[in-house]
Amino acid sequence: MAVKIIVGSTCDIEENIEKDLIVVPLHVTFGEEDFLDSVDITKDEFYERLEKKEEFPKTSQPTPVAFMDVYQKVVDAGDEAVVIVLSSKLSGTYQSASLARDGFEDKIFIVDSLNVSNAEGVLVDYALSLVKEGKSAREIAEILDEAKKKLRLIVLVDTLEYLERGGRISKTSALIGNLFSVKVLLTMKDGVITSVGKAKGTKNANNLFISEIERTGSIDFTKPLKLGYTGRDVKQIDKYIRDTKKLWEGKIPSPEFIQIGSVVGTHTGPGALFLSYFCK
Repeated sequence: MAVKIIVGSTCDIEENIEKDLIVVPLHVTFGEEDFLDSVDITKDEFYERLEKKEEFPKTSQPTPVAFMDVYQKVVDAGDEAVVIVLSSKLSGTYQSASLARDGFEDKIFIVDSLNVSNAEGVLVDYALSLVKEGKSAREIAEILDEAKKKLRLIVLVDTLEYLERGGRISKTSALIGNLFSVKVLLTMKDGVITSVGKAKGTKNANNLFISEIERTGSIDFTKPLKLGYTGRDVKQIDKYIRDTKKLWEGKIPSPEFIQIGSVVGTHTGPGALFLSYFCK
């Protein structure tokens, strides 16, 4: 009996990189056009449409049926699974996954990551390592529920426009912030997005980024660490990475660097830097 790891597409991990990983895509909608995240529309195609600003996309969770179909295939194969989803306080994905679990309680175990994006991905990487250690699905779920208490996500947002368009901040705040090149630092606290600071200009933003890591606890380099970016242009992100490399230089090789998908990119817009890790 094998253990599978089932995730939503917000974790930004490609399905084909691990045989034990199954991705259930969320939805992104432009007007009347509905796409399965990273299935019907690529990340580059999504950002190209987003940057045109013709219409603001909407996002939605998978249906319970989408999860049920996956659960059934896992159980029919004689396997069991751990389901890792983005924060239940941000999306109905956890509810869909839970409703679909009816009748599969002894085979399917759900973990609310209380996080999003590549922080989910860090938790998924850890789960996959536990699969290789031979842990059962129940054991992995219990370990992840404890480990997520030390999971951290820090996001440096380059523009406030998309947070305003998504209703996260007021138009006045966005206008003032963009006018004065204000970068906003976001994190997750108790499963919700929280602003932890603002800085004017890239240099000050990088200093704020590093100081927030030092404030919340040093990085545990024995566990997965991921960097991510939104948009199609990595030049600015490359600069962020060069300016913050002292965080991991000499401790690990350059960390994994991924393009964040459409569901999260809808709300941050292009040019955002994501860092996810476990603290000591």
